[in-house]
Amino acid sequence: MTWPEVSFQEALRDVSGGNVKVPKAEFRDAGVLPVIDQGQGRIAGYVDDSNLAQRNDLPVIVFGDHTRCFKYVDFPFAVGADGVKVLTAKDGFDARYLFWFLTSLDIPSAGYSRHYKYLKEFSVAKPPLEEQQRIAAVLDQVDALRVERRGAIVLLDDLIQSIFLDMFGDPSVNGSAFEVRELEDLVVRGDRINYGVVQPGRHVEDGIPLIRSGDLGRLGVDRSSLMRISPDVESKYARSRIRGNEILIGCVGAIGEVAIVSSDDVDSNIARAVARVPIASDTDREYVAAYLRMDFAQRYFTRELRTVAQPTLNIKQIKSAPVMFPPYSLRSKFAERVRCVTRQRVTHVAHLATLDELFTSVQHRAFSGTLWNHEVIGEAA
Repeated sequence: MTWPEVSFQEALRDVSGGNVKVPKAEFRDAGVLPVIDQGQGRIAGYVDDSNLAQRNDLPVIVFGDHTRCFKYVDFPFAVGADGVKVLTAKDGFDARYLFWFLTSLDIPSAGYSRHYKYLKEFSVAKPPLEEQQRIAAVLDQVDALRVERRGAIVLLDDLIQSIFLDMFGDPSVNGSAFEVRELEDLVVRGDRINYGVVQPGRHVEDGIPLIRSGDLGRLGVDRSSLMRISPDVESKYARSRIRGNEILIGCVGAIGEVAIVSSDDVDSNIARAVARVPIASDTDREYVAAYLRMDFAQRYFTRELRTVAQPTLNIKQIKSAPVMFPPYSLRSKFAERVRCVTRQRVTHVAHLATLDELFTSVQHRAFSGTLWNHEVIGEAA
């Protein structure tokens, strides 16, 4: 069954007017009233004046005019000042259903321009109200599984840092007086830390894979959408070609992101926004990569950023990064524990990917009138 459609204006009302807009400079870390803005995070900050609360009946849907983000809000909040649209459901529509419908739309990107004009051009599927509520409940169910899986991944990432602190203590204190070396001192003899290709040119379908900062992740290099460059261009950067013994660090964009290369990455090259750090020992590679992901190492990277056109982490700062270096037996024990946690993380990430695919499928079926509860429950299990 295909549901009838109505115009955007027949389904939703823009109630942004009349609300006090709170400037970002007035956001606080705590307060009586949360502030919802157009950013990715659910809550941007807080204010102490309850009179700043938005004036419409709850729930509402918040749309980021610049960011294209949607948020379903069913609690009192203040409205962030820049690019926030507050929408409510009209009669005959369930707000939660509309939220999930809106998140399914492919709104064209206009950069940091405003996008509400594009949003208003969409029509809205209108099943009976009872069916809307059923659809919203099913999507909530699948999304709750995704939230739970993401939470498990975060806990596993936190666990690695907890294991480190339990074994070695806080590096800023170094109560066990472990040796501290600069990252440059851990590099393979005869090699060095370096950037990659400065001007890669256009994508070449059968060219050499180029690893950019956005391709780096905790599970290694994401090779699903690598750029490829001309062999003639790549040949000028043999010094940064992947040999298989490297840690890669994001220097621009995904600053401080750390990935360990795999055998699949050998003979690929890296972009200028990535630093190649060759370390001979598998154990030390795992130890150093985990160390550099810790909060204390990331704070070092943040302090050392240089801003010209955009924030950049320079090779000099990477070379000088201090690394607490306990005896090999302890580094080896820590690396083994990290491997155990990483194996669990791989399982959770794979399951999350499956749930994401299921959610997209459920959305499509829900808004085309082919969604059945028993199918979703079986697939999610």
